[in-house]
Amino acid sequence: MKGKPTIVSILGWSGVGKTTFAEKVIAECARRNIPVAAFKKSRHPADLPPGGKDSTRFYAAGADPSVYLSGSEMLLLGSPPPTMDKSAIASLCPRARIVVCEGLEVEGSVLVLVAGDETQEEALKRRLADIDILVARAASMRDLGASRGVSVFEPDSVGFFLDHIISLEESDD
Repeated sequence: MKGKPTIVSILGWSGVGKTTFAEKVIAECARRNIPVAAFKKSRHPADLPPGGKDSTRFYAAGADPSVYLSGSEMLLLGSPPPTMDKSAIASLCPRARIVVCEGLEVEGSVLVLVAGDETQEEALKRRLADIDILVARAASMRDLGASRGVSVFEPDSVGFFLDHIISLEESDD
């Protein structure tokens, strides 16, 4: 597998189902025992641990990173790398074969646009010419994407979507 990991950038307007689709892709990877990692990019500051937690206090005092570790999970608080590119993602996720990035467009990633009920290209967040895969509820939008040479999937076709991502990995070998 060349260029490990495969990075899948999931983009789209708020409320179209990006998180639900990403969650289903991650669950399908886990079901198939494919090592998977995820990133969520937001315009809003993280609202994770309460301010009084020790790990939050350590981070505020200057620890970078500060790690909260329990018996079953870990939370890392730290400054992001200057550029969140393929190299940075690979170093943060050394065990992952696939990295799902919701809302984070990474150069060289597989660009996936999730559309809601849009039926016109003008209503989409990205032009069809600028994406690799379209996930759309509306059959007319899937037809339009296919006519433009874009791979298209229904939101519930997660297994077929993942098969396609795997085939892209294999074609890179």
